[in-house]
Amino acid sequence: MNKLIKVDRVCSVDEAKAVEELGAGLIGVPLDPDPRFADRRTVAMELAAEIGASLRTAGLVAMLDLREDPFDGIRRARAIGARLVQPLGGAIPEPQVRAALREAGISIVYAGIEAAHDDDPAWILSRYTTVDDLQAAFFQVDVLPEYRNAWQVLRDESPAYDDELQIDDLNQLARGHDLVAVLDYTPQNVAQIVAALPAFRGVALTLADHATRADVHFTGYAQALEVLRALRGRG
Repeated sequence: MNKLIKVDRVCSVDEAKAVEELGAGLIGVPLDPDPRFADRRTVAMELAAEIGASLRTAGLVAMLDLREDPFDGIRRARAIGARLVQPLGGAIPEPQVRAALREAGISIVYAGIEAAHDDDPAWILSRYTTVDDLQAAFFQVDVLPEYRNAWQVLRDESPAYDDELQIDDLNQLARGHDLVAVLDYTPQNVAQIVAALPAFRGVALTLADHATRADVHFTGYAQALEVLRALRGRG
């Protein structure tokens, strides 16, 4: 499996070491609460820095709110040694903030992007493609978040409806943009998903215990390990 594997909302050194050992190339640490989830997966600066220092091969992504005090967010990202930031809610930082990130050598992961079953593929990244100098590392797309069995719907049901989002639509979009896919990954389906989305740069798993809304994909820590083992052929 030579695709990028990204694991978000990692909250301890032990978790970071475990997912890195199973192939994670990027590890997101949540410095601010994400309103989509009802859990305690937020870490203090000291712990985030400790997680970063424990990594041997994976890169650190600072997941934070860049809306109210963006320059403090940049300060925090630099303090923990992150080379990537992931703004909460898919927010696009203001031009001066993006310029400051570029000067600091930090790129942006644009996440929280939804690809619904009835979306025109041209809409999915439309709010980003009209902005100059995004300072984007890649775009993280949550595919069919309105379905808990999203992959089954996309694979088995969508082909019967020409006006619904198709696997080919997603691959075509990924050929023009660096995309990472978020889906309802399980040990049973993850290899099939990766094979069906060859144009995607990789996969992302979001660790959470409970969500505050139904239209978001997430996985518990134990299942995430099983998914990663399956990707490595250990499942």
